[in-house]
Amino acid sequence: MNTTRRTVVRAATAALLLTGSLAACGQSGSGSGAAAGASAGSGTTLKIATSNDAPFSYKDPQGNLTGIDGEMINWIAKKKGWTLEVYTTDFATLIPSIGTKKADIVVDAMYITDERKKKVNFTDVWYTQGEGMVVPGTSAMTKREEAKGKVIGAQTGTAFIELAKSLGPKEIKYFNSQAELLKAVENNQVDVAFTDAAVVAWSLKQKPNPKLKIVTPYTPYFPGAIGAAVRKEDTQLLQDLNSGLKELKASPDYLQILQKYGLTQANAAK
Repeated sequence: MNTTRRTVVRAATAALLLTGSLAACGQSGSGSGAAAGASAGSGTTLKIATSNDAPFSYKDPQGNLTGIDGEMINWIAKKKGWTLEVYTTDFATLIPSIGTKKADIVVDAMYITDERKKKVNFTDVWYTQGEGMVVPGTSAMTKREEAKGKVIGAQTGTAFIELAKSLGPKEIKYFNSQAELLKAVENNQVDVAFTDAAVVAWSLKQKPNPKLKIVTPYTPYFPGAIGAAVRKEDTQLLQDLNSGLKELKASPDYLQILQKYGLTQANAAK
């Protein structure tokens, strides 16, 4: 399928203090990553692009990168001796941000798709996850097919737009963030929304809300494989990321990170 997102969202390692949104985010080049084809050796500074969506890849109150993907890249960076900086942008502009060298790596629960592979190279699979169906707390909907003829909400730039279109909706409303999307469900601006299951589960765990509920049981339409993305020319950086990821998967820390954010062994990359 030519889909466009991921689109599943802590403690960062103490040795890696990351910056918040960069003052240089408007520059045309990052100026700090490894040169194209060069190894990102110890001491290299790399800029991580994220849409700041929990529980995937987001900044904590101190400005440190955390979340599922955030903790994984922190782990890899610590092993490699890299320093990380954070560049925050909307999900739809994550891939363009590395193309224009505002960042070096997209680390944000991004689905690996054929369409995206035309623009960037993906690492090996970090983990897997699928979408959830979110409805108002008073809704009687129990399955995806009941969204036909309804107003459906989806986040801009995500694969879930394709899902929404396939259901024959009355209307699709688009939102720039997960928070805006969930608020639209809560306020009955949409009848149903499709978004990362882990995002909703995490949000409701942090702040229970009777005005929202996740339809369960539910079989995902888009069970996605998640990876990090780099520029086509950054072949050595890709190899370095994959070697670090291999080490992480061999460590008990890998499953611990998944479980910390509500995922399970079933979400582990095979």
